[in-house]
Amino acid sequence: MRALFALALLLAPSSLFGWGCDGHRVVAFLARAHLTPVASREVDRLLHASPVDVSSNRYCPDPPADAIAAVASWADDVRAARRNGAWHYIDIPRTVTKRTKIAPWCPPIWPASGGKDAAGCVADAIEHFATILEDTSRTDADRAEALRYLIHFVGDIHQPLHTIDDGDQGGNCDPVHFGVDPAATNLHSLWDSRLLSVEMRRGKFADTAAFAAALDTRFASLFETLSKRRVNDPEAWAWESDGVARRMAYGKLKPVIAPEAVGGTVACAGRRKSVGTLHIVIGDAYASQAQPLIDKQLARAGFRLARLLNSILHN
Repeated sequence: MRALFALALLLAPSSLFGWGCDGHRVVAFLARAHLTPVASREVDRLLHASPVDVSSNRYCPDPPADAIAAVASWADDVRAARRNGAWHYIDIPRTVTKRTKIAPWCPPIWPASGGKDAAGCVADAIEHFATILEDTSRTDADRAEALRYLIHFVGDIHQPLHTIDDGDQGGNCDPVHFGVDPAATNLHSLWDSRLLSVEMRRGKFADTAAFAAALDTRFASLFETLSKRRVNDPEAWAWESDGVARRMAYGKLKPVIAPEAVGGTVACAGRRKSVGTLHIVIGDAYASQAQPLIDKQLARAGFRLARLLNSILHN
């Protein structure tokens, strides 16, 4: 098994699969499988009434035919131009020891204006665009844009390193070595793409639709459980993902990265240098614990996206 894992690491290009592209598509395919017929038709109507060009998608080329999956990463394509990167994550400090209201790290949502970047966080972005999608007095263009953001942001809030910060830009400034690969990656990229890439290659899945179908079967009982709970609770989702980041993404690293002091600020270059001296290697022990959690987070995101859209588009 160790030899197979090492081989997969060498063969799998880091950009082939990932939460950044295929992971978001997996979430979309899972959601599609659980949309009601009414919601599914309205999703397609809106996306076709106000289409966007995904043929030259910078981050995710070769979009699938399914309309939801095709636009799953559209929000990443426009984030730089619209300066709304803050809507994709929430920086809950790693030093926080108990759950509380997320307001200190999630200012009221506001688009970029007056030379300033957009304000807000992924949790209030989900609530904001859910409200727009639900408002049938809005234009199809407004509602379609809100839908595209929701498809993406519900995925983002379930990526653990989109919900925590340790002065490291959600793990982007933490170099780690993945198995036998001599080139360093970073903790965020590991959870965004590298671990998922290995699993999909080892499982010989034909595409993201096939992988989503496998997750749907595997987590069927989870869908039933989530169906009985509140449909739209982004704050709870954020804390849930944050817990995965604390327990696993950071908690199982060896050597451990000590949390940054409260209120401390470290330049990314400095953080990268200090963490680099630890020579953290991600091997089988870490990967075998992390991958099932990544799979469960993808399933949660897809199921919750479906439940959210069903509740909004039921008429």
